Amino acid sequence: MTADVTSKRGIVYRVLTVAALILMAVAYVSPIWWVSLAAPQYSHEAFPDGIRIHFHFDGVYNGCKQPERAELDLRGEELDCKSEMDTINHYVGMYPIAAGAPVERALSPFLVSILAVVMIAFMMPNRKVQVTVMATGGAAIVAWASVALFTAGGIHWFTPGFVKDMAHTMSLEPADYDTWTGMQAIRASYEEGLGRYFREAAVIERATAAMMTATTVVYAIIIAAVVILTVALAMIKAGPWLLGLVPAVLPIAFVADYASWLYWFGHNLNDMGAFTVKPFMPTVFGDGKVAQFATYSYPHYGYALLLGLALLMVVAALIRRKQLAET
Repeated sequence: MTADVTSKRGIVYRVLTVAALILMAVAYVSPIWWVSLAAPQYSHEAFPDGIRIHFHFDGVYNGCKQPERAELDLRGEELDCKSEMDTINHYVGMYPIAAGAPVERALSPFLVSILAVVMIAFMMPNRKVQVTVMATGGAAIVAWASVALFTAGGIHWFTPGFVKDMAHTMSLEPADYDTWTGMQAIRASYEEGLGRYFREAAVIERATAAMMTATTVVYAIIIAAVVILTVALAMIKAGPWLLGLVPAVLPIAFVADYASWLYWFGHNLNDMGAFTVKPFMPTVFGDGKVAQFATYSYPHYGYALLLGLALLMVVAALIRRKQLAET
């Protein structure tokens, strides 16, 4: 074993990075943010947390607690607060939740996997091994994304959560999408979201074409990110320790993307809504009010995991920097 691996600092920054990897893996399958609506017509007994939804990396899920079995039998169906929130929002001309972040939800496993490869490369003992890991792991992710997006049945290469969320939202059976490519799945989900309440063919066609272009651009960005990170690692002197800072941007990137989509929802209200409201910025963090509804938007425990990941990686990068300066 090299002196780098056995040194005290070498052990510490690697342990911190492994811990950060675990946090990221757990965060990916955890709720990152939650939003809830409350109004007098939704009693606390039936909706103790209001009309609540949970945002994950790969989808938006029902956040309502299910009633007890006896009460459930009386209601005849389980609570689906995601559908309920869509119904509420469409009265003011807001598009369904499925119309938001379709590319991010679909491609999140590839983007997060690149960060995982970055963290693994960061732990390697020398630049040559780091470059090899980054290039090899990155190429594998590009191949995975290519199969998922462009081959028949590629939908099955996406996360189970994404597929389940898409199928539930669109009321699909497995046979309906079994041979879809990922591009077909993204297109179908986005078209359904835009047209569920507001059937404007020309608007849907233009928006869908733009979103499919965006999907292709993000796919190209994935390829470019692998190339840039590999080349930067090989060419930049500080690359071996700067690499550790890349995953630390994840909590910032999530909030920025979340806020931008909230802006889109609040500023792209359809005129076909039953009620007219002025364009508005939905609450990103904290309490708000829209018409008679109180709104709540707060980070869930998954976001705390992302903050922990960022902190661990910043500390690990600084320790690695000091170690390299000494050796």
